[in-house]
Amino acid sequence: MNKATQLSNQNKTLNLDIEGMTCAACAARIERVISKDQDVLDVSVSFPLKSAIVDINDDDSFDVNNLIKKVNNIGYKAKETDSLGSSKNVKFKFVMPFLSLFLTYILRFTFEAGLDLLSYSIGSFVILLLGRNFHISAFKKIKYLDFNMDTLISIGSLSALAISLLPSNVLGSDISIANNKMFLDTGAFIVSFILIGKAIEDKVIEESVNESESIKTRMPKTLIVERDGQNLEVPIKEVTVGDLFLVSPGQIIPVDGAVLDGSTTVDESLLTGESIPLVKNPQDSVVGGSINLDGAIKVSVQESYQKSTYNVIEELIRTAQATKPEIQKSLDKVTQYFVPVVLLISVLTFLFRFYVSDYALLDALKNSIAVLVIACPCALGLATPIVLFKTATLSKKDGYLFKNFDILQRFGDINTLIFDKTGTLSSGIFKISKIEDNYTNLTESEILQLIASLENYSQHPIARSIVYEAELQDLELLKADNVKEVPGLGIQGKVNNRKIIIEKNIESQESSLIIKIDEQKLYLYIEEEVSVSSNFFEKLKGEKEIIILSGDKEINVERFAKSIGVKKYHSNKSPEEKLEFIKNKQKNEKVIYVGDGVNDSPSIKQADVGVTTSSSSQIAQVAGDILIHKGGLDTISEIFKLSKKSKSRIYQNLFLAFVYNTSMIPLAVSGAITPNLAALAMALSSISVVLNSSRKL
Repeated sequence: MNKATQLSNQNKTLNLDIEGMTCAACAARIERVISKDQDVLDVSVSFPLKSAIVDINDDDSFDVNNLIKKVNNIGYKAKETDSLGSSKNVKFKFVMPFLSLFLTYILRFTFEAGLDLLSYSIGSFVILLLGRNFHISAFKKIKYLDFNMDTLISIGSLSALAISLLPSNVLGSDISIANNKMFLDTGAFIVSFILIGKAIEDKVIEESVNESESIKTRMPKTLIVERDGQNLEVPIKEVTVGDLFLVSPGQIIPVDGAVLDGSTTVDESLLTGESIPLVKNPQDSVVGGSINLDGAIKVSVQESYQKSTYNVIEELIRTAQATKPEIQKSLDKVTQYFVPVVLLISVLTFLFRFYVSDYALLDALKNSIAVLVIACPCALGLATPIVLFKTATLSKKDGYLFKNFDILQRFGDINTLIFDKTGTLSSGIFKISKIEDNYTNLTESEILQLIASLENYSQHPIARSIVYEAELQDLELLKADNVKEVPGLGIQGKVNNRKIIIEKNIESQESSLIIKIDEQKLYLYIEEEVSVSSNFFEKLKGEKEIIILSGDKEINVERFAKSIGVKKYHSNKSPEEKLEFIKNKQKNEKVIYVGDGVNDSPSIKQADVGVTTSSSSQIAQVAGDILIHKGGLDTISEIFKLSKKSKSRIYQNLFLAFVYNTSMIPLAVSGAITPNLAALAMALSSISVVLNSSRKL
């Protein structure tokens, strides 16, 4: 049965919530500022999540407030994320965007009615007040000679407002005052369309955030614990190891612990995917995030909230959501240079139209403003972040975690999978394949009962498997006397007045035991139970090269490989030889290595992508890049699918964004698009990317 195992945090990180980001370039700007701190090891800012994850040196001298101040000084509002993960709703109101659009629409009619003062009041309200976030962001960045998408929106809308206010004698006597005034609705339309586009973007992101955090919001915020003989209500984040607390039926167990009193069944499906409830008795461990079903229990805390299994999984997901693939980092760099280039193109367009093509001043200005607005690379900035967020959320549901998005992307492109055998492809449980008895008159059930009764006193994996087999056959375990065990060699004792000796059969190439019952010898052959489904490799063999790399005997590895239909296998490999094998393989191709034990850790780390499970050793989990915490290795097929789908979706978004910018900028330069249409087209471009990202992966 797939059971949840406790995990532990690996890095000291600082989580920040950041308000005021309006585009991916904002996130890039914040990253550059934070990364300059010498105590910061790594930083990743997520525009969709409005958050940052900062890896810092584990040093008490680190000043969090100073780092937050640096972010605030460049025009944003940063604060530490609530460690309880309280519901974080993205502010979403359609009222303001559509009010802005309505007010902009009526400007033409108020001007025609001669209500100039009312018209300018409405236009200024839309451009200056409703669009204030764009202007504030642009202003604070221009101070540092930094530019982003807000720069283009702000300059475009403010330029339109300024032109509408200029007297006709400044613009020239041939300029119609009415045309001059109508620049006001151009600026207002720019702000209105962008606000509507961002409202839709925020709505999509909000739904994803709520879906991801819906379970976590059910976790208790405080807990009544028994500490030093007193019952105290403490914030969940202040619960410490050794505290005692009660869990009633139907409640979520908030932290990892051990049952002290009471019995119940728990649902660990959130963590393991195992739908069958698990029985929990005194001394059994329970994990944070599981649900107590039918009995009241008293639990002793074994891990703090921060290190509880569920919270660690949530932190790993959050980290994955906030990391950026290399392609997004490249786009962020492009954006830094793209905006100044657009500003230059806009100025050159104005100069060319006005001085060379002899356009009227207003027409030249319209042409120039249209270039500013149409070139705003919002769609480019949205091409990857929303897909990354959805991918990390889906991976959680499917039962695996990845440490950063580039790992997942690489995973789908790698065609060589190398598996450890024991404990990875095999469950670690041994089955009795046959009993060879030519000397005793005992039935196989009687033989199994005798040896299981003796093996019940051993902790060896084979011994435990034999006991398990006896339990499956409902055989009663008998009392054993004079039990003596030599680790690695065998065990002996008396069962039902019969002298039983069980020894490892070192002469056989097959996995077998020599059994002596009152000096009469027989042989018990065993084989490992396969832990993957029968069609697991059938799905992969058509596309991938599958190799088994094991330290077990050749005959065992050969039999095991044949049983699951794998043709390539290597046996008798030490950890050092496994590592060398992978290094040699990597000279010509990339490799995924799937392992579980301490001895697999060097190979897991060496591989291009290392995969482990929640039942793996802690050191293997730390070394791995992808952790499967429910569903077993069969989940690997789903990882391949999600990797390919998410990569394809990002490239679709990039195509949409690049086609938009490359086709629209020349049209704007040629004068074929008005500023109003430019604002609408830019908003529609962003919406198209968001909607494409939101489709089911």
